[in-house]
Amino acid sequence: MNLEAVLRHYHLHHRPRHDHELTWFRTQASLEDALRVAGKAQDDGGKRYCHQRRIKPEAITEATKRLVELHDDLRRCSTFHTLWALIRDNLKPIRGIGDLYIYDAALRIGAYLRLTPERVYLHAGTRIGARKSGLLLRAGGRREWLEPNELPAPLRGLPPSDVENLLCIYEGRLPRLECT
Repeated sequence: MNLEAVLRHYHLHHRPRHDHELTWFRTQASLEDALRVAGKAQDDGGKRYCHQRRIKPEAITEATKRLVELHDDLRRCSTFHTLWALIRDNLKPIRGIGDLYIYDAALRIGAYLRLTPERVYLHAGTRIGARKSGLLLRAGGRREWLEPNELPAPLRGLPPSDVENLLCIYEGRLPRLECT
């Protein structure tokens, strides 16, 4: 699949769902409500997001509890990165909570707080997609994110959360990407 075909497919089949998810979190009644549904990794139907179904209930419960306890600190975050770092530092020690859960919780809470990623955050799926497409060869090491200027030109026009989503969804089908 060439990059243009991947982008067309993503915009047609995946971006509407991504936008719907962010809109739903943006319209929660309160920050506490947003923290609870993000912590439980629940969609607008009250079901757990399928890519987080294997997380043990005890880990979800503990992560949700910690997010609610962080309410005031989270409200004070002025950038997505500070939000993500605060969530990472407080949830990473919970057994069973990994980078994908941390990023997704930050993205969903950030939607409510009107904070959007300025970088492409890497977790299991995005890291695989970035590695297979050649992006991590240039960026090197066990990075936690990629800067927009490290992306090939066709991806720089997308919001970083869309690039994250695309790298994860198409992790095994992306062509080698050249930065220009």
